[in-house]
Amino acid sequence: MTDITFGEAKIKAVGDLMRDDERVIIIGGAGFGGLLHAKHVKPLHDEFEPRILRTPIAELGFCGMGIGAAMAGLYPIVTIGTGSFAFEAWPQIVNEAPNISYMSGGQVKVPIIFHALVGIRISGAAQHSARPQAMLMQAAGLQVIAPARASDVKGLLSAAKDSERPTFWIDHPLLFEEKQPSNGGTSLPLGKAAVVRKGKDVTLVGYSIDLVRCLEAATQLANASIDAEVIDLRTLTPLDADTICESVAKTGRLVIADECYPAASVASEVASIFTDRGFGLLKKPARRLNFPAVPVPLSPPLEQHLLPRVDKIVAAAKELVN
Repeated sequence: MTDITFGEAKIKAVGDLMRDDERVIIIGGAGFGGLLHAKHVKPLHDEFEPRILRTPIAELGFCGMGIGAAMAGLYPIVTIGTGSFAFEAWPQIVNEAPNISYMSGGQVKVPIIFHALVGIRISGAAQHSARPQAMLMQAAGLQVIAPARASDVKGLLSAAKDSERPTFWIDHPLLFEEKQPSNGGTSLPLGKAAVVRKGKDVTLVGYSIDLVRCLEAATQLANASIDAEVIDLRTLTPLDADTICESVAKTGRLVIADECYPAASVASEVASIFTDRGFGLLKKPARRLNFPAVPVPLSPPLEQHLLPRVDKIVAAAKELVN
C-alpha cells in the first residue's frame, strides 16, 4: 500500500477504466471540466486523446450527448466542472438519464457517470460553490457516489460502471492534494458506508471533504478523552442506514457534518433515520452541522465562518458527550 494524493488516485482510476474497457470515453466542456488536476492531465491525454471529447461550455448539450452515447453502447464520463454548472444541464441529469431505463421497461440502459467539483472551495462565491448532492438524491434512478479517500476512488467508480446505471460522482476540489494510502482500488459495493475510525462515545458522520474534517475532529476529541467513531458515507444514493445505526447503537450520540444547506440536506436524511427506525438508540438529539441558508460569500473569512469546520464538529461532540 502506497501513499498518493486523492488527485492522483482519480487519474489512475479513470485511466484504468479506459484501459480495461474501450467503450469508456470522456466528454467535457473546455477540456476536462475539473475531473483531472492540471499538473497530471498530460499523460492521460496523450494516451487517450481520441477518446477525449472537448466540447464548448454548453452543459445541457454535452450532457445530452453523453446520454445519447451511453444509449448507443459507449460508457461516457461526462465532466461538468463546477457543481453549480450542473443546474445548466438539470433536465438531462435529473429528468432524462435516470428515467430512460424505467420508461423503456428496462430495454434501454444509460451507463454513464456525471462528474462535478461540488462544494465550497475558497472564494468560489455564490455562483461557483453549489452543493447539489441533496437535490440529486431526489432523482429516482440516479446513483450518487462521494469518494473521500484515495483507496476508495477506483472501487466506487468500478462499481458504478458495473451497475450500468446513471451515476453522479461528486468530488471536492479541496481533496485534490490530500495524501492518503491507496490499496490499488478493489471494487466496493455501492450503498455501503465505511467505519474509518472506531470509537465508543460519539458517532461522527461525513462524506467527501467533511469526512476529512470529521477525522481531524476525532483526533482533537481524543486529546480531550472523547473516543469518536467516524463513518464515511461513500455513497449518498443508495445510503447505508444499517452501518450508521450500528454505530449509534454503540455510542448513543450522533454528529453529521454536511456542506449542504440545512433544509432537505444529506444531514437531514441521515438524521431522519432516527425517526423511522433508530429513535431509541439516541441518548441525545442528533446534531446537524450545515452551511447556513445564505448565498456563499466571496469573502474568505465569512466563508470560513459559515462552514461546518473542525472546531464546530468538536464543540458539538463535546456538548453531546458532556
